[in-house]
This record gives sequence, structure tokens and C-alpha cells, in this order.
Amino acid sequence: MFASARKALEMIFDRAFLGVVLKSLALTLVLFFVLFAAAQYGLHHLPMLHPHWLNVVVDWLASVLLVMMFIFLGAPVAAIFASLFLDEIAGAVEKKYYPADAPASGARFSATLMAGLRLAAWVILLNVMLLPADILFPGLGEILSLMVNGWLLGREYFELAALRHMSMSAAGSLRRRHGYGVWAAGCLIAFLTIVPLVNFVAPLFGAAFMAHIFKRYVHEERPV
Repeated sequence: MFASARKALEMIFDRAFLGVVLKSLALTLVLFFVLFAAAQYGLHHLPMLHPHWLNVVVDWLASVLLVMMFIFLGAPVAAIFASLFLDEIAGAVEKKYYPADAPASGARFSATLMAGLRLAAWVILLNVMLLPADILFPGLGEILSLMVNGWLLGREYFELAALRHMSMSAAGSLRRRHGYGVWAAGCLIAFLTIVPLVNFVAPLFGAAFMAHIFKRYVHEERPV
């Protein structure tokens, strides 16, 4: 797994990959800027409270909530962006590292986008459900959230990479045969999505990483 992670990290800084990196960064910045502007607009139009110190408390709490929101949205944003760029990323990975393999037929953009949106919705729903654990059991709750996000991101990223080469049923079967490895890889992606600044490139890393993981399992199961 660590060899695949190293190769994926190298791919992020590859010259041929630069266009994808810039597009992903631009979309991520635009998304967070829109969210920040909307939050600031809402705060600006709140009625003034009395006494005045209540306004200071509200502003302080709003700032904390904004930071938590950006962290909270890391995994869902990663899921959506991975679906947008996965075909391009996986194609670049396979061209560089697996030139002897048969080329992929590719996955439909609509199918990958819907998969990314579905995963983002699941991540948000499950993280909302886990929020009480994060508050009541600091540390333990975060670990539980990481494990759940790892399972979700690992499953979806792997199947999106596999769908370029095989049917959904075959992709799901391959994932289940290597469930622990896919989950561990997903946990690494999930961790990166909550690291400030790193989460800007986490979707690209995750897509490249899972392309390597998929190829590794396919090669291991290939008849000698």
C-alpha cells in the first residue's frame, strides 16, 4: 500500500498532471469561497443583539463553526472531485506505470458523477450521525469518523477506478475480496481530507492512489 501511495504522490507533481491539479484547486477554492461568502452574508444580516457582548459571542462561534464546516466537508468534497477527475487521473496513472496493460474502456461521466454525489451525501449523513460521538468522546469520536469515512471513500474510489475496466458487479466482487486493503487505503485518503491545505489535493491523490491499488489486486489475481 505504501508503494502505491508513494507513486500516487509522485503523480501529483508530474508535469502532465499539472492541468488536473490546477483545475481541482480552482474548483475547490471557488467552492469554499462561495460557502464562506454565504456564511458572511448571513452573519452580516443578523439583527443586532443586546447587550453588545452577545454579538461578539455570535461572531466568535460563527468563526469556529466555519472552520469546523470546512473540515467536515473535506471528505464529501473529495468524493465529488474524485468523480470529476477520476477518468483523467486514472488514465494518466495507467499510461505512465502500466503501459503494457490493455487500455480501459472508460466509465461514463454521468455514472461517475452520480457515484460521487451519492458518496458525498452518505458521508455527510453518517458524519452528522457521528457528531454526538465526536462531542461526547473527544478523540474516540474522531477515530470512529475516520474509520467510517475510510470505509466509504475506499469503497467508492476503488469501484470508480475499477469501473473503467469492468462491470459494477465485478468491481464490487473484487473490492469485497480485498476489503481490508481497500478500507486501509480509504482511511489514508479520509485522513488527508481533514488536513488543512492538503485537502485541496486529497481528491487527486485518492484517485491516483486507488488506480494503483486496483491494478495491484488485478495483477495479483491474474493467472500465471
